[in-house]
Amino acid sequence: ITDEEKAVVVLVIGESARKANFQLYGYGRENNPLLSKTERLKVFEATSCATFTTAGTKAILEPQDSGDLYELLPNYAFRMGADVSWRTSNWGEPPIHIDEYLTDDELGEMYPDEDEKYDAILFCGLRERIESSPKHKVLIVLHTSMSHGPNYADKYPKAFEFYKPVAKNVEEGEKNVGLLINAYDNTIRYTDFLLSGLIDTLRAMTDWKSAMIFISDHGESLGENKVFMHGLPMRLAPKVQYEIPFLVWTSDGFREYKPTSDQQSASEGELPKVLEQHYIFHSVLNLLSIQSPAYNQAYDIFKDTNHK
Repeated sequence: ITDEEKAVVVLVIGESARKANFQLYGYGRENNPLLSKTERLKVFEATSCATFTTAGTKAILEPQDSGDLYELLPNYAFRMGADVSWRTSNWGEPPIHIDEYLTDDELGEMYPDEDEKYDAILFCGLRERIESSPKHKVLIVLHTSMSHGPNYADKYPKAFEFYKPVAKNVEEGEKNVGLLINAYDNTIRYTDFLLSGLIDTLRAMTDWKSAMIFISDHGESLGENKVFMHGLPMRLAPKVQYEIPFLVWTSDGFREYKPTSDQQSASEGELPKVLEQHYIFHSVLNLLSIQSPAYNQAYDIFKDTNHK
């Protein structure tokens, strides 16, 4: 770690969130009412490396695509001296080797006023957690279950049932796809609420440089060509199963983005038009000022810093 600036990165791993149903990417419904008005929010075109949770989550956390086992981002940042916390309401991640690994059940005991059935439990107490850290570099990973089927309508509190009526599950949705999409779009609206609240929390912490990154593990089929959910091999999968949201917010003065090239292949000083999940590892190392031989500047969404 090359400086003593107080910096925190909150990486939110979305579950089954597809680009096609995000207002931020041009979807016709207003299901990102808060994020669409958020200043300093960067929206990237992106694809996942797989169509199922275990492989998609691994790709988000590793430095490059390979059959070899690499030290994952939270494990590596922890070993380099950062304060790292993993909070999960999901499953399927590779082995996480850090001191603080908290499940939704454990967080429910810590925050009994919040319903642990929903992903809001992962966001509880984050400001206090960050500000009480004994270290000046903090990484928090929230592994959500936000939009996972087949029971989309169970993923959000009833107060977020904005689009009605809803199908309770995919089996019902096969008979009326519109009702299934209503339930799914409600999960995206709930995601919007949680991410916007997180950004508000980070923005209020003026003593810290802060960043929020949201990227999904894979996309989702919602009845197109009578296909539902996810998990098809990449060579057969429709775009909705691998075109994913990739959102980044940074506080004032915290890193500058590289320009995006109109071409798919870009120089080291530019970003290609469409990114993939391995950009997370290298971009987070930049944000946390971690100097490392594992760092690849070509896979960093931010401009070069002094920590090569």
